[in-house]
Amino acid sequence: MVKIAVVGGGIIGLSSACCLKRKYPKIEITLISEKFSPNTTGDGSAGVLMPYLLQDTPKDLVERWSKGTLDFFLSLWKTPEGGEVGISLIPVSIVTSNDEVPPYGVFGLHELTPTALQRFNIPTLRKGYSFTSFTCEPMKLLPYFLQEFTLAGGNVEERKVMNLESLGDNFDIVVNCTGLGAREVVSDESVIPIRGQVLRVEAPSVFQLIMCADADGRYIIPNQESVVLGGTHQENDWNTKSTQEDTDFITSGCFRMLPSLKDAVVLSNWVGLRPGRPTVRLEAEIIKSTKQKTFTVNGTIIFQFFFQKFIFK
Repeated sequence: MVKIAVVGGGIIGLSSACCLKRKYPKIEITLISEKFSPNTTGDGSAGVLMPYLLQDTPKDLVERWSKGTLDFFLSLWKTPEGGEVGISLIPVSIVTSNDEVPPYGVFGLHELTPTALQRFNIPTLRKGYSFTSFTCEPMKLLPYFLQEFTLAGGNVEERKVMNLESLGDNFDIVVNCTGLGAREVVSDESVIPIRGQVLRVEAPSVFQLIMCADADGRYIIPNQESVVLGGTHQENDWNTKSTQEDTDFITSGCFRMLPSLKDAVVLSNWVGLRPGRPTVRLEAEIIKSTKQKTFTVNGTIIFQFFFQKFIFK
């Protein structure tokens, strides 16, 4: 009987493990990770369906993954547990000082008028779109996936994997979903940290997602119990502590777009390290274990706060 190991307890690892278990219910599948929710990078993210920091990843792949994610969210949103796992359908406005905004996975897309752009209080804005799309909160979805996997008979091991070769003696296929850990696990030095700092505030009157897509743009993303204000994307920055400079950067931009947020109570100030890479890596290779046994590795290095087949910010 074939044995499969999925390495990584974030959104990609858990979703991959669940997909495999659904398709191959009789195969022994083990999920291995040093950390699980609520201690993953995804737990701090807002979970908006939108490609982000995908670098040179081919556009056709981004569109295909976005469509698949939209279909998944839509199907889950229609179920009784959709709200419980953090799925929400919300209005979105995305604006930019450039000429193009590439929205994916949306309903009811229409371009904003020059008059509508003025309400965001950013004089340089040239284009914007309004539409409806999904948010999916990882802090709720991750436990849901883990429960689904274990109830289906999946095995879970909480431990650190130093390299994939060490797994080859016990597994025939290894699915690598280690994110930033790929630097160590498969010696992929092209994977770098992209530091993100966000604030969560109490603002129950905010129902619309607002995002400025400029290089120094900020975003306001409503979740079910809080609103996420962001953010930063600082490459090769390993600092996991929040800074006052970044806090001021985030709040100044968000308050300008939505002045009523000045009265919001700050609930948390959080930092996470996204795994970044020149392109998404999704490929298979055959390697040898420490005892020279041949096994297959499916590389899934998908960098983001959120699904990249399932896209998170």
